[in-house]
Amino acid sequence: MKATPRSLITKPSGPWEPAPFTGEVSKVSDKSSRAKGSKGEEIVRDYLRKQGMKILDMNFRVKIGEIDIIAKEKDTLVFVEVKSATSVNFGNPLGWVTPQKQQRIVRVSQWYLMNKGLHNASIRFDVVSVDPDRKICHVRDAFRPESEFSV
Repeated sequence: MKATPRSLITKPSGPWEPAPFTGEVSKVSDKSSRAKGSKGEEIVRDYLRKQGMKILDMNFRVKIGEIDIIAKEKDTLVFVEVKSATSVNFGNPLGWVTPQKQQRIVRVSQWYLMNKGLHNASIRFDVVSVDPDRKICHVRDAFRPESEFSV
């Protein structure tokens, strides 16, 4: 296929001209995804509090990844991954957290425990999803580290 010379390509006129492709993720979609995620995290935070958990940290970020919510339930630290659905037919939230994502969460939790000096803490990994109708699906002990967990 022969390339069309640039001089023959016409551009739309006026304010509707598309922005040039830069190879970057759209800031608009990134912000709306982030806003949707933040709203879901707020809903889940309130839900976890009503379940008797104490929220220790939200959006805990380090270079290797992030944990949405870190909570405490009795003597157990709970690392929570939050998933916000755009449809009421969102399915099982366990399917949304890939093995790679699980391992990233495990590595971040190890970093958290090590830096907080919590070497012998009892821990658990939960996944909580929230749909547009604010229906919550909470999967306790959703996954476990593949290898022996050490801090």
